[in-house]
Amino acid sequence: MKNFTSRSALKFSALVLSAGLAVTLNGCDSLTGGGDAKQNAGAGMHRMPQVGIQKAEPTQVPNTLSFTGRAVPFTIAEVRPQVDGIITERLFEEGQHVSKGDILYKIDDETYQALYDNAQAEIKKSQALLTNAELKVKRNQRLVKINAVSEQVLDDALATLREAKANLEANKAALKTASINLERTKIKAPVSGMIGRSSFTKGALVMNNQAEVMATIQQLDPIYVDFSVPSYYAAILKRAMKKNPEMNIEKFPVTITFDNGEKYEHTGHIKLSEFSVDESTDTIILRTEFDNPDTQLLPGMFIRGSVMTGYHKDVYLVPSLSLSRDTLGHAFVMVLAQDGTVTVRPVKEKGLYKESWVITDGLQPGDQIIVKGLQFIRPGIKAAVMGAKPDAAPSATKAPENAKEGK
Repeated sequence: MKNFTSRSALKFSALVLSAGLAVTLNGCDSLTGGGDAKQNAGAGMHRMPQVGIQKAEPTQVPNTLSFTGRAVPFTIAEVRPQVDGIITERLFEEGQHVSKGDILYKIDDETYQALYDNAQAEIKKSQALLTNAELKVKRNQRLVKINAVSEQVLDDALATLREAKANLEANKAALKTASINLERTKIKAPVSGMIGRSSFTKGALVMNNQAEVMATIQQLDPIYVDFSVPSYYAAILKRAMKKNPEMNIEKFPVTITFDNGEKYEHTGHIKLSEFSVDESTDTIILRTEFDNPDTQLLPGMFIRGSVMTGYHKDVYLVPSLSLSRDTLGHAFVMVLAQDGTVTVRPVKEKGLYKESWVITDGLQPGDQIIVKGLQFIRPGIKAAVMGAKPDAAPSATKAPENAKEGK
């Protein structure tokens, strides 16, 4: 029991001695290093955050209106038969270009050829009857003069002549109709363009004025793009035309941007603007026309477009990440004042241009817009510009020569 008490006393003494040594060392540190600690603390207190700035410079950017729409064929023609019959040949490849007048299908023409031949024979018959009627009239005219026949006989001869002439004209019209129907057994392309799938094959029976389309031809070069735009865009375009009297609506350039960000190489122009507004969507249709030699634009394709109506002048460009908004949605940027104080500057923006916000109000030339280090600052604190040289510190006063070595 005594040994246990002695060992406990020794341990307690050791702990007390260690604590005393630690207090002594801390006291020494406070006596010898206190000045350095205060100096380090002061340096930490005066260290300012570094920020990157961009000086505000007025510039001009294109004033563009953006919208979406779909491509529409320049010309579209649905091929249907104009006579009844059975298809004997199909003379085109599906999906290929056809020219106006190319024969697409042939219909069995035996019946129509027979009708044409009969119409020709009827004309020859009518011509013979007409010749005979003319001879009778001439003969009766001589006989009437010598009272060999009555005038009634001459009148009958003249009526027969007139009837023969009318029959000849009717038969000529019948021949023309037969010729047209015979020609229509060759179904031709009404326009030039790309032809789609054929709905009928060789041996199929087709009928005049049938509802089902045999094939569809679409002219794709040039091609229309119909954009659905807000109705107030029409007012903007009219104001732009008033500012530029030499420009009409067709001279405003229209550009297309694909979903991958690439620009379409051909610039289009406005063909027309609808005169009525869709009440359900408050939009109008803006029809534009583009060259399409490589058929990059296809009917029904969803397209993003824009039209330039002029320029925004005396505006400022601010990187997209440098503009923030408050809880009410008002835009602002952080500006570094001349004395290095961070301030909040409310601004008005007009949308994005090449990944920068277009600022129309709130900035002045030479303003230092903070574009880097925004996470380290807040309004009212001081900040330093990244890479800026600090002000030169005052040089230490040299000791006089006679003060050296205690002299």
